[in-house]
Amino acid sequence: MQAHVELLLDRVGAWLLQADAGVGLVLLVGLSMSLSHAFALLANRLTPRQIALRLLLDGLVLALAFLLASAVDMLLLASVASRQVHASDFLDGIGAALIPGLFYGLVAAPYIADLLAVGLWFLVHLNVVTLLHLRFALPWSEALLLSTPGYLLALVLVALLFRQRWQGSYRQLSSQLQRSGGRGR
Repeated sequence: MQAHVELLLDRVGAWLLQADAGVGLVLLVGLSMSLSHAFALLANRLTPRQIALRLLLDGLVLALAFLLASAVDMLLLASVASRQVHASDFLDGIGAALIPGLFYGLVAAPYIADLLAVGLWFLVHLNVVTLLHLRFALPWSEALLLSTPGYLLALVLVALLFRQRWQGSYRQLSSQLQRSGGRGR
């Protein structure tokens, strides 16, 4: 029994070492996405420690959303793909495909935020499709079909986080501005 557990831990450790670059980039993308609402946290007069904690927690949740989406992709690739794709190779490659997400902090820019967000999400999905086609030799249609469910899952999870956490920050800021505007009259 102990030998079986040791063998399993050795395999998991080797897999994590092979996928470390991809997982690291997923964490960085999550932090970049959480930075996109830092100005609302600053405007809400939170302490630097509170801001750092919220950004870190949001970044970890966003990274988890991308890891869950990648897990869906890996499950689909393992069960449906016409060609075998090793999970650590996929995770290592997916990190490079998420590089446009490192610029998600720029979505805090006024006036062009929505356009930037849509463009970055499109580039990330296009990169994953291209990764599956070029690196793993899947046909374009199969790569698009197999990567879309994970992409949609990530989109839904990020939208849920945005709706709950970030919209709360914006509502708090708006109510503070309305109260201070009413006193100035």
